Amino acid sequence: MLQVEGLTIRAGSRALVTDLSCALRRGRITCLIGPSGCGKTSVLKWLAGILPVDIEAGGAIELDNAPVARPHPAISYQPQSDALFPWLTIAANAALGLEIAGVPRRAARRQVAPLFAPFGLAGCEDLYPDQVSGGMRQRAAFLRTMVQDSRFVLLDEPFSALDAVTRLRMQDWLCARLAETPRGVLMVTHDLHEAAHMADRILVMPARPGPLAADIPINIPRDQRSEAAMAEIHTTLKTLLLKE
Repeated sequence: MLQVEGLTIRAGSRALVTDLSCALRRGRITCLIGPSGCGKTSVLKWLAGILPVDIEAGGAIELDNAPVARPHPAISYQPQSDALFPWLTIAANAALGLEIAGVPRRAARRQVAPLFAPFGLAGCEDLYPDQVSGGMRQRAAFLRTMVQDSRFVLLDEPFSALDAVTRLRMQDWLCARLAETPRGVLMVTHDLHEAAHMADRILVMPARPGPLAADIPINIPRDQRSEAAMAEIHTTLKTLLLKE
């Protein structure tokens, strides 16, 4: 379990996040929602250890009840854009995270190679990002993240740049990949239907800095959620956000 207690983030005299606490569990998808500008991305960047140096932050983070420093190899982060380098092939982009972590290039490529087929990228290895669709680019970005074998994955609106149909397909695809290799996931989204469809737990951040406005467990398994059940979750979330 990854536990965060009392997280506070400030930009000069302005508080971005105040006294936020949450817990992430392996094999569970937690969605983080809230009004625009409430600090959701800042929470992910703090967890990933990549907040800008001019942003002050304090809070406790523990992994399996032991304090840890950030960045930590158990935590990987995927930004909102796919962040693929246009001058690198899909294979090179997918292996880049391993190379940055110190894996030799050839070994990194060998480690990534068997995953192209299950990630739906077979035949794209030698293509460049501008030669594949948005959905394929996003799959490559997920492959780059997942191959690092971290226990926890931070996703910042990973489907926001995709069209509606591709977005729905990618949501189901990602859930299937996570079922094959369980990770703890914290995913920022503005899409309430996406949260209702994917999440095992939904955290609602307040409009003004403060503790979480709500922490909502979703007890219905994803493959058993009816449209009516998801509509009820969506209505609950919408009501909570309108109060903020």
